[in-house]
Amino acid sequence: MKISVVLPTYNRSDLLTKTLRSLKNQTLAKEDYEVIVVDDGGKDDSEAVCAQFQDEMNVRYLWQQDLGFRAGKARNLGITYAEGKYIVLIDSGIILSSHTLNNHLRKHQSDSCPKVIIGYVYGFGAAGEDAERLKSSIGSNDVDIAIELAKKKNLIDIRQSQYDDLGDNISLWPAPFDIFWTAHVSAERAELIRCGLFDERFNSWGGEDVELGIRLFNSNNKFEMDKEICSIHWPHQIDDAELEDKVKQAGVARLKIKAMHSLWQTSFYDQEIGDAIYSLNRVIKQLG
Repeated sequence: MKISVVLPTYNRSDLLTKTLRSLKNQTLAKEDYEVIVVDDGGKDDSEAVCAQFQDEMNVRYLWQQDLGFRAGKARNLGITYAEGKYIVLIDSGIILSSHTLNNHLRKHQSDSCPKVIIGYVYGFGAAGEDAERLKSSIGSNDVDIAIELAKKKNLIDIRQSQYDDLGDNISLWPAPFDIFWTAHVSAERAELIRCGLFDERFNSWGGEDVELGIRLFNSNNKFEMDKEICSIHWPHQIDDAELEDKVKQAGVARLKIKAMHSLWQTSFYDQEIGDAIYSLNRVIKQLG
């Protein structure tokens, strides 16, 4: 087994179906990857959804008791059960290009150093007609066509402005761990375990992925971003109240991470430059 895809979910069987469909259509040989779905205490039909795909790919369903938001623990459970050398972490509603798992494997095997790969996520924040056109394209089961549409419509990754400012070679950034978002990333299973997996004390939205990214960074994993390792975020609206709550939780997480890690980079986590999408790397560039 070369790749294990670890996918937490919670009462999102519709989005889970879309993600699993894209995983079924990967160009990587079926015997080379597995999918581990970890249900964080959900009560919908996610287990039945997984069963529908078991004849078409290697998919396992795990369930843990609902004790509140425990995405980190769910991912840890999946990584523990995984048999692949490389772990691809994605969320429900992330729909992968048909070549994505092949490209993850190619990138990890390209040299001997352990790597953290940041996937490119198109379509985040797409709304209105753009969102409907993306949904229609993805609904045709051809994610690659939808990705080409996203490129033409400039429905880019929310982090693209950071790539524009700082370059695509994130190994040169002062703090590449700041964009280690588990919507779509990969790393060696042995490195994740050696670094201690996700800190399960993070029990609200945000922070647990970046904090693990710091430990991977400190353990000399090389961070890379590759736009050919790509996916689409299924378009859905976030209301103002939900967005405000996530911004607040992210701020709390930054201060928690700063208290946990005494790096020169993390010392900038309490400084602001009026960035709508907070970027530690931009803060360091401007104030460092």
